Amino acid sequence: MSHPGRSGRITTRPYNRAVSAIIEIPELHRYTIAEYHRLLDSDGIDQDARVELIDGLVFDMGTRSPEHEKAVDWLVDWVFAHLDRDRYWHRAGAPLTLAGSEPEPDLAIVQRPGPPASHPTEAALVVEVALSSHDRDLRLKPAVYAPYVPEYWVIDLQRRLVVVHRNPHGSTYRSVTVASDGEAITARSVELGTIPTEALFAAAFDEPAAGAGR
Repeated sequence: MSHPGRSGRITTRPYNRAVSAIIEIPELHRYTIAEYHRLLDSDGIDQDARVELIDGLVFDMGTRSPEHEKAVDWLVDWVFAHLDRDRYWHRAGAPLTLAGSEPEPDLAIVQRPGPPASHPTEAALVVEVALSSHDRDLRLKPAVYAPYVPEYWVIDLQRRLVVVHRNPHGSTYRSVTVASDGEAITARSVELGTIPTEALFAAAFDEPAAGAGR
């Protein structure tokens, strides 16, 4: 993937594929989607708990930080302004029902008209905003999303990077690249314009936008 940086140069850098390693723990019980839904419907999990099902395991999503919320708000505003809403709709923090998993990504772009009931079973683009959850988003979720999502982004607030996964093959993405703060990214699976990462991170951390006060 190529990105124009502050200097106008194009950079391409592969991301370390070692983060995709998954350790199997056979002693754990893995829930089916139906079992997970029954658990939720029977109040087997506190209704106020923020959880998601990943490869049959229930993960606590924790509390969203202010930086996380501001990054998601900025992304939703950008998508609302640039997405062809006649062809796609966006979902923020809502479930996708995939094989053995029901993640709740921060943002998903789904082709219309969407499923008649329940949750979508595929998406054109999924974006996760990660602060404390970046290990799970980078190590576990690519294998969950790859069969159903052609493009998957992880916005790593801690390191101020956007990790872009493309070209899915089975349960992996064959292309994994990184855009640093200040580089621009462009989705290939859906038209969203060119997204300035500098503005995204500035919004997340309440920093002045580039050129402010000039």
